[in-house]
Amino acid sequence: MSRHTGFSYFTPERHMEIERFDEGLEHRNIVPYDPAYAEIFTKVQEYARVRLAGVEFVHIGSTAVAGLRGKPMIDVAAITAREDLREEQKAFERAGFHRRSVWVDRDEKPYVCASVLHDGRRFNINIHICHRGDPVHKDSVAFMDVLNRRPDLRRKYEEAKDRAHAVDPANPQVYNREKETVIKEIEAQIPTQ
Repeated sequence: MSRHTGFSYFTPERHMEIERFDEGLEHRNIVPYDPAYAEIFTKVQEYARVRLAGVEFVHIGSTAVAGLRGKPMIDVAAITAREDLREEQKAFERAGFHRRSVWVDRDEKPYVCASVLHDGRRFNINIHICHRGDPVHKDSVAFMDVLNRRPDLRRKYEEAKDRAHAVDPANPQVYNREKETVIKEIEAQIPTQ
């Protein structure tokens, strides 16, 4: 079955097709940081910006932290001023992204996804739709700031990822639960306002 959804983005220097999220386990492996993550984020941002007026895109998650090992998936906070987040989710679907039945897709944080081909490799994209200042936005940015400042916590986080992957590489809820202790340690370093 083809993953192609028929949505393409062309400029003289770029071409990108939005395809179905790839459920293959190779996308769950913990791999070294890849500078391609920033390039993919930029391509997705440009693709979506043409189709989704007024949405700001912030690269979040492990692939946004240079040097951090993690799953080769690009996570994005899509910040919208639209009151109804589910309506924004529908706009993303019209732009070629799609929903999956996942535990993170909630009314306060709708979710869409896709995959893209970049230099012959497939990368999954997770987009978390939120308002400015929502936890998915501000907490993600604060978490990344801590990891960027603290190489010791980066190493601990990578070790927690390795342990979690050994327990269950396929189930994201189990994977996240196994990282919980280290995540709380990192979150404790976030300055309170």
